[in-house]
Amino acid sequence: MIFLTFLLCILLAGCVQNSSPPPATPAPTVTVTTPPQTALPTQSCSLVPGPTQMLPSYQSVSVSVDRNTITSDPTIVVTFNGGKGNGMVQQMNVTVIRSDCITEQAARKNPVMGESVTLMGTLKTDRVIVVMTMTSGDQYTVIDNDYPFPMQVQPV
Repeated sequence: MIFLTFLLCILLAGCVQNSSPPPATPAPTVTVTTPPQTALPTQSCSLVPGPTQMLPSYQSVSVSVDRNTITSDPTIVVTFNGGKGNGMVQQMNVTVIRSDCITEQAARKNPVMGESVTLMGTLKTDRVIVVMTMTSGDQYTVIDNDYPFPMQVQPV
């Protein structure tokens, strides 16, 4: 009988559990940080012309820059006019830095007389940079100048 009582105590002990609640897990702390208010960056670009270089006389070429006078299409046309170094120009690179700080670029490989590059300008002053790369690998900035949009004179 003692054995049965002992066996019954063991069985009942296994079925009874402690009803105490499990230990609480700490809730994660959430910290919300707001970024500091910053002013939007303003675009800045340099419309100040830089230095230009003269090609050696035996490599000299001519380049012209023209502005379209139509306000709905203020394009800038850069034309290769040739010269003594006509066959020595490997590439003509044209960069327009517009007054709204948008930069546009185009290039002509082995340009021939009369070949041009047309890029969009603005109705204000835009900077035009023309760099010639010669077959020797030398580069010359032949134009770096501001070109204002030509204002049409109103008839009186």
